[in-house]
Amino acid sequence: HRHFVSAGALDFLLTIDLRWLRELLRTGRLQPVPVHFEQTRVQRVKLFFELYQGQLNINALTREIAEREVRAALASRARSCCRRQPAPALPNLLRLRIGAVRGLRRSGTKPFCVVRARGVALLTTIGTLVGGAEGSGGEWVFDAEMLLRVSDPSTVLHVCVYSSVGRDQLLGQWVLTLKYLVTQPDYCKHAPPLARSRDGSVSGTFLLSDAKLRGSAVRALGPSELGKGFSGEVDMRLHWMHAASLPPPPPPKRRTAMEQLNENSGETALRLGNVRELRTALSSLPLRLSCGEVAFRDVSVGIKDLFTGYKGDIEMDLRDELANCRSTSSRDRLYEDRAEEVTDVVNMKDLFLHPVAAKDGSGLDLTAFLDGLLFDQLVPEALKEVFGTGLGGQAIGQILGGVAARSAEWARGVRRGFVSSGQGRNIPRVSPKAVL
Repeated sequence: HRHFVSAGALDFLLTIDLRWLRELLRTGRLQPVPVHFEQTRVQRVKLFFELYQGQLNINALTREIAEREVRAALASRARSCCRRQPAPALPNLLRLRIGAVRGLRRSGTKPFCVVRARGVALLTTIGTLVGGAEGSGGEWVFDAEMLLRVSDPSTVLHVCVYSSVGRDQLLGQWVLTLKYLVTQPDYCKHAPPLARSRDGSVSGTFLLSDAKLRGSAVRALGPSELGKGFSGEVDMRLHWMHAASLPPPPPPKRRTAMEQLNENSGETALRLGNVRELRTALSSLPLRLSCGEVAFRDVSVGIKDLFTGYKGDIEMDLRDELANCRSTSSRDRLYEDRAEEVTDVVNMKDLFLHPVAAKDGSGLDLTAFLDGLLFDQLVPEALKEVFGTGLGGQAIGQILGGVAARSAEWARGVRRGFVSSGQGRNIPRVSPKAVL
């Protein structure tokens, strides 16, 4: 199959001002390190959105990376045992128990919990208040257990607490990528210590962030602080396990490439957490970046599969021939041979980006550098080249621009390029009732 992104050659000339090292040795303080990319040349760039056997390649790549991490962790755990044993199979069942929620700041809430993972949403009944009063740290007991069939370690687990009074207002939320239950269980917001059983289950008190996801990501505040985003805590036990007796799952629901892309960007937005905090964290890194002209040459972009429905363009073209293939290897070989012949792509001979630096020529912090290089130049210019400047092109570009904005709301260049043409729209939020 075609790679999601590849390049034939990458050439750049990089200079680093070492005066920061002298200051570090003299005073012991680390000053921002000036880094300048004098010239950057990227040649024979290929970017393909491919839908094959019902799966979008960028989603498949995310899953493959997470699976490798989980397999490595399971193999390491098996080697550390006294007796040699094969590495366990990948988990396929999540058992989650919600015990109680406390510390909710609003009175008259009558909370219930919703657990979401890859389009599945399970909810509890309204909790029972025991001890304390509503809005003053009272504890709501749920004692609810849920089972979710999930085998993709890149899946984002999203636990939300809502008020059943009024319009189901979000009171607090907690986010975790499933792979961390195996590789690093404490890489989440929790009150130490977490208890880990020999069977791999994790129990403890987990911290809820607010509706803006403030403090939800493990960055400067660490795993046990939420700052202003603290919105209560929830007692849970999570066990992601392999159930050998579990019958084969039913065929997955068919989804278009755009639906899968939207799912991927939504999960990425949850992983990133509050974007303002992310920008602050990136800006605080001890780097000052600048660059000269950046050139992309011989760029090919394939996007047709994003708009072909439930099957990719090549797969539909080879429908009869693939059906007659007796083995998976022969189907893959036939598909790859046809992929090499495909010419239905957008080709850009040259794409140049202007130098990026502060007004006095010095470097910028990482956030400002990314703004100036990627989101003010590369993304809008690439969208314009691929989709054109007509109304149809602007509308399609806005779809992908909206997806990108959900993944990183700082993408000002994406929105600016289309808002100026009157195409910009806000993405509406979905209430839990609409999902359930």
